Amino acid sequence: MYEKVCFISCVNDETQYKECLRHIHHLTVPVHLQIEILPIRGAVSMAAGYNAAMNQTDAKYKVYLHQDTLILNKRFLFDLLFLFKKHPQLGMFGVIGAKSIPDNGIWWESPRTAGKIIEHRSTYRYLLFEEADYAYQEVQALDGVLMATQYDLPWAEVPFDGWHLYDISQCLQFIEKGYEVGIPHQPQPWVLHECGEITDTEKYSHYLDIFKDWRNNIK
Repeated sequence: MYEKVCFISCVNDETQYKECLRHIHHLTVPVHLQIEILPIRGAVSMAAGYNAAMNQTDAKYKVYLHQDTLILNKRFLFDLLFLFKKHPQLGMFGVIGAKSIPDNGIWWESPRTAGKIIEHRSTYRYLLFEEADYAYQEVQALDGVLMATQYDLPWAEVPFDGWHLYDISQCLQFIEKGYEVGIPHQPQPWVLHECGEITDTEKYSHYLDIFKDWRNNIK
C-alpha cells in the first residue's frame, strides 16, 4: 500500500519554482512512497493558497515550502517518515525557528533560536542556532521556508490575509490542539533558501500588530 507526500508551494516566479522542483525530483524516494507536486498559482495569501492545496490532496504528509526553497538533504523523505511514524505527537516540523516567541512576535529575536539553514541574500550565510540532541527539539515557532505536517489544521486566512505570520500562527494552532512542533536534528543544513533581500518591512510590521492581538485571543 502506497503512502503519499505532497509538496505544496504558492508560485508566482516560475524560474525560482523550477529550481525548487529540480531539488525535489533529486530526492531519494522510499519504496511504497508516492510523491505529489501541487503548485498553487494566483493565491491571494499564503494561508489561502495552503488551505486550497490542503483540500485538493489526499496525502497524509504535506510539505509546505517556499518556491525559493531548495531541499539539500537527499534523504529528506526518509527522515520525514522516521520523524512522523516514530513520533505521532509531532504534528509539524521545520528547519529553523525558536523555542519561545518574544512579545514582539519576531521569532529570530527570541533568546532561544533553534535549527540551521543556508540562506542566500546578497551573499550566502550559514545560520546555526541551538541543535536538537536527538530526533528533534520542540519549538513554538517555525519559519515558513519549510513546514511539514502529518495532520491537517486549517491555516488562519483570517486575519493573516497576506504573506507574513501565517507560519508562526499555524505553529500556535498546532500547539493549541495538543500537537508538538519541532525542528529535527540536522547534521548538515537540510535547506538552502534563495530568499534575496526582504523589502516589504512595512507589511511585515502590519501583520506583526495583527499577530499580537490574535495570539492573545487563542491563549
